[in-house]
Amino acid sequence: GDHSFSVPRTFLVFLFFYIYIIFLVSWVLSSTELVSFEMASGGFRAIVLGATGATGRELTTKLAKLESCTQIRALVRREVDVASSFPGIGEAASKLSLIVTDFDNLWSQREHFFDCDVAFSCVGTSRANPAVKADMEKDGDDAGFEKWLKKVDLGYSKAFAETAAKAGVKHLTRISARGADSKNMGSGFNLYHRYQGLADEAVLGLAEKFSHGVTCLRPGLLNRGEMARQHEAELYKKYTGLEVGLLAEASIKEWELRQASGASNTSKVVDLIEIIQSVGGDPGKYGV
Repeated sequence: GDHSFSVPRTFLVFLFFYIYIIFLVSWVLSSTELVSFEMASGGFRAIVLGATGATGRELTTKLAKLESCTQIRALVRREVDVASSFPGIGEAASKLSLIVTDFDNLWSQREHFFDCDVAFSCVGTSRANPAVKADMEKDGDDAGFEKWLKKVDLGYSKAFAETAAKAGVKHLTRISARGADSKNMGSGFNLYHRYQGLADEAVLGLAEKFSHGVTCLRPGLLNRGEMARQHEAELYKKYTGLEVGLLAEASIKEWELRQASGASNTSKVVDLIEIIQSVGGDPGKYGV
C-alpha cells in the first residue's frame, strides 16, 4: 500500500526529465545550425551611401555578386534605374534595395541601418557638379566649393557614420583621399584635402562605437572609366589612376579582414600602397 504511487511518480519524473533533455538537445542543435549557417554564408547585410557614384556603383555591384552578402541597401537621393546605374549587376539586383533618402536628414532613415553589419561611405562632391559650379560662380570659387565640401564630404559622411554607430552597425569604411589633412589651410583644391581630413577625423573618432571599428581608405587619382571628370581625363594622359573597381574590391577586403579577425573597435587609415597591395596589384604601375 505505501509503495503504490512510487513507481508512477518515478516514471513521471523520468519522463519529464527525458522530454526536457530531448528539447534541450534539439534547441542546441538548431541554434548551432543557425549560427554555422550564418558563419558559413557570412550572412552580412550592407548599407551604402553614395552608391550611384563611380566607386559606389562598383562597390554595390560587387557586393551584390558576393555570395556572403545577403542584402545591400543603397541610400539614393532619387529613384534610379538599376540596370543602367549598376551595369553588370544582372540577377544579383534582387539583393539590392534602393532607399530614396533626404541626405540632409539621414537620421530619419535610421530603421534601414538597424540590422546592417557594415556601412560603406562613398559620398563626395565635385567641382563638376552643376549646383557646385553655380555657387562657385555666385560666391567665388573657394567659397562656393567650400560650401559643398562642408555639406557633403564632411556633413553627410559624419551624419552617416553617427547614424550607423547609433544603429549598432559593426563596421564602417569611408572612401577618403590621398593627401587628406585637416590642417591644410590652403585655397583652391587644398580645400578638398582639408575637408577630407576633417571628415576622416570625425568618422575615425567614432571607431569605439563600432564593434569592428572604422577604416578610411585614401586612394590617389581614381580611374572612373566612363564616369571620368573632364580634368581627370587630362591627368590620365600623364598618370595612371587607380581603377574604381579595385578600390571597391579593397573596401570589401577590409570588411572581410575585420570579420575574420573578430571584434576590435579600432580606427585604421589605409594608404594607396596598402590599397593596391590588398587586391594583389603592383604599386609601381600607379607611380607609388
